[in-house]
Amino acid sequence: MEFYRDKKKSMNMILICVGLLVVFIGIFLYSIGLFDGQVGPKLAAVAGIFSIVLAVIILKKLFTLRDTSPLVIVSLEGIISQTTAVSKAAGLILWKDISDVHLEKVGADTLITLTVENPERYLPLIKKKLSSMFTNGLVTEDGNLPISLTASELDTDAQELYNVITNSRKKVG
Repeated sequence: MEFYRDKKKSMNMILICVGLLVVFIGIFLYSIGLFDGQVGPKLAAVAGIFSIVLAVIILKKLFTLRDTSPLVIVSLEGIISQTTAVSKAAGLILWKDISDVHLEKVGADTLITLTVENPERYLPLIKKKLSSMFTNGLVTEDGNLPISLTASELDTDAQELYNVITNSRKKVG
């Protein structure tokens, strides 16, 4: 089963990021003394950095709007997900390696978290594609690798994606 990008959800995320970018640009302009003549270098640096990060995120999201490939593929072999950095870097996550699937509320988003028992298979791929900042401490104390998926840009909601994953996992055994 394949899940694709919902263009409305993606545009809403882009508009939220644009709104935040406008706020951070306003904070930056205020902190460099444009309005009252008082300079706040620390605030200017933080606002400037956040503005640059948001601008990059907005540009990347605009380029991905044209991508028509599925973001999540649930197959007989396992799951391929392009929804988070770690899931994208992991590639195909085999059913035999998934020991648990659960929903987790994080802020305004609901994540589907896969508990992967064989991290040695996936960590080299993840470390190759992501910086060490993202991969340090990724494996839990009990030796499992949690990989989260989000439905925030999918044409479905988190509960439905969770149901499809758990039903597919039961069918495979």
